[in-house]
Amino acid sequence: MKKISIAMAVYNGERFLEEQLDSILQQLEPQDELVISYDNSKDRTWEIITSFSERYPQIEIYKNKTPGVTGNFNNALSLCTGDYLFICDQDDRWAENKRAAVLETFEKTGADMVIHNGVHIDSQGKVISEPFFTTYRIGDGKIRNILRSRYSGCCMAFTREMAQKILPMPPKIDAYDRWIGTVGEFLGKIAYDDRILLYHRMHGDNVTTNTRSIGVILSTRIDLVKELRKRIRRERRE
Repeated sequence: MKKISIAMAVYNGERFLEEQLDSILQQLEPQDELVISYDNSKDRTWEIITSFSERYPQIEIYKNKTPGVTGNFNNALSLCTGDYLFICDQDDRWAENKRAAVLETFEKTGADMVIHNGVHIDSQGKVISEPFFTTYRIGDGKIRNILRSRYSGCCMAFTREMAQKILPMPPKIDAYDRWIGTVGEFLGKIAYDDRILLYHRMHGDNVTTNTRSIGVILSTRIDLVKELRKRIRRERRE
């Protein structure tokens, strides 16, 4: 029986955290685990996750020692023990069949990583976009994805073997999901599942920002390529 691990990074997430946890926990099997990495917050996030952990034995909570989004996900992923690892944001909502659908895709394709479709929702849960695969033209393309990545971590899952290639995520990487998707494309096989399995919430407190200068964007891409080359060399040595 396959075990999945869900890596969730939380920080000041009280607004939508309970809804997200409910959407996940209702489809987990007893052997699964939800690994929550907690960055010190100023709201009720700690209270919410500890309350849930008292009711659900699958939840494990760890305090993050390297603040920031990449550090928080590094911490969560490094503590996962499942056969398949799922990335999870604190403010989205899983589709009811996400766990089963992703595992089905792994079994059918033999992929190292699955990237599934999703849509944006607003703070009230109303769908406000076309599917990601249509809007962002998500798919294979090594150079294209380095230059203009459309990877979304919340739509990714990968095998334990792939996790060993991904981790640790270099501290220079500004976008953890770009790193994960790029490593998956260069060092593994990605399967794309067109089904809508995630509702990605857009609200005023989202971490992702698109207001960056050309110089900053260029610098982050150079860092990505440098770190990717190091990781490829590491994997070849092993």
